[in-house]
Amino acid sequence: MKGHAKIIGFTPEPDRIVSCAGRISSTPGTACELYEASAGNTEKNSRLIGKILSSGHASVTEHAAINLAFEDVSVFAEQFMIEFRLASFTVKSRRYVDFSAAGVYEPDLSGCEGGAEVLFRSAVEALFALYGRLEAAGVPREDARFVLPYCFHSNFYCTVNARELNHIMNELAYGRGRDYPELRALGEELFAQCEELFPYLAVRRPEDYAPVELPLPASGAETPGRAPVEVLSRPERPEREICRAAMLSRGLQPTEPGGEQALALLRALLAAPRARELEQAAFTLRFNRLSLAALTHLTRHRMQSLCPPDLLRCCDYSNYVLPQSVVDAGLDGAYRAAFSAARSAAKQLLEKGMDPHDAVYLLLAGQTVPVVTTMNARELAVFTRLRCCSRAQWEIREAATAALEALRRRWPLLFSLYGPTCYMTGRCPEGRMTCGRQAEVREAFTPR
Repeated sequence: MKGHAKIIGFTPEPDRIVSCAGRISSTPGTACELYEASAGNTEKNSRLIGKILSSGHASVTEHAAINLAFEDVSVFAEQFMIEFRLASFTVKSRRYVDFSAAGVYEPDLSGCEGGAEVLFRSAVEALFALYGRLEAAGVPREDARFVLPYCFHSNFYCTVNARELNHIMNELAYGRGRDYPELRALGEELFAQCEELFPYLAVRRPEDYAPVELPLPASGAETPGRAPVEVLSRPERPEREICRAAMLSRGLQPTEPGGEQALALLRALLAAPRARELEQAAFTLRFNRLSLAALTHLTRHRMQSLCPPDLLRCCDYSNYVLPQSVVDAGLDGAYRAAFSAARSAAKQLLEKGMDPHDAVYLLLAGQTVPVVTTMNARELAVFTRLRCCSRAQWEIREAATAALEALRRRWPLLFSLYGPTCYMTGRCPEGRMTCGRQAEVREAFTPR
């Protein structure tokens, strides 16, 4: 079964707002007058947009928004999509929804040696059968999903401006997605819809998106560090940089406040709705062993510079998470065997002539990869508030807590203020879904 990407909504008359954005800097009249004058001039508006885009001023297209629905695409396609940061995504949750009948994307194996299609389906069916067995044994869905292969279907919505959509379509059709038939087809499907609805915004740029070979030195396989999270780079004195920025932005001579004064200032900034000062300090972290499922949780944070791993090069079937719930259910043997069986099926399919890129669909959601990202102190506050919460999925919660511990060891003044929302603000935002243990959680995150 093949998935689809469909444009389900967009800014009314996008040519009007985009062309007016191009006119306003050099044309007399107010913003509303220009917009009213552009009504009914689609052809004229389109010509102007084409001229503007040919000059390289694509920012005007950011005023048009497009709503997309992705139906029954693979979870690999979902991961590819959510890496685009200038977009909003809402995904069907694997924590709460039963995926036993979700369906799968099947790569084209017709050119392989006989039996390849049967082998692929048998391997996938066995993994889904184990998923059902785990659920029946009382294993939570958020843990059972670790045995799902990366070909299982995902459904999600995406809202994006026209400039970023053009970037996405070109990446799918001509860039990093071009070697994967599923991704390339999604790019072409979106291009076809854009060319019909608003052709002036569908700009194909294959020459700009051709993959570049990196002149990397030859080396052995990377061995992740022992710590769950490592701080790779950082400012030497982030508290000072943040406090100095707060003073400078208010017209004061920057001084270095004492410990208690700095703590009070940092606490006030963390409570402020416009804490740009916190953005002056950035930290590069390496999460050494995140499952592909947890990678999805991390990737959804928009305000970061994430270097997503090359899944086929970084995933090893011997590296995976083993949930305690699976051990408690007495199914850890079957769970471990699933990863060995998936490795064997992938190896056999490659020997039968499967395109090496299609091996990504037999990766399992529980396999782990190292991930590097850079976040500023403001985004780290958002990250820890959400992911250190007891309501967060356990693996990403452990990763976020380990990241906070690593940061606290080096900068205890600043990061003593970080933690889940109830710790940082004294309030729980979960409503009836609250854990009811706020005092206990706050105590656990209070520095000793």
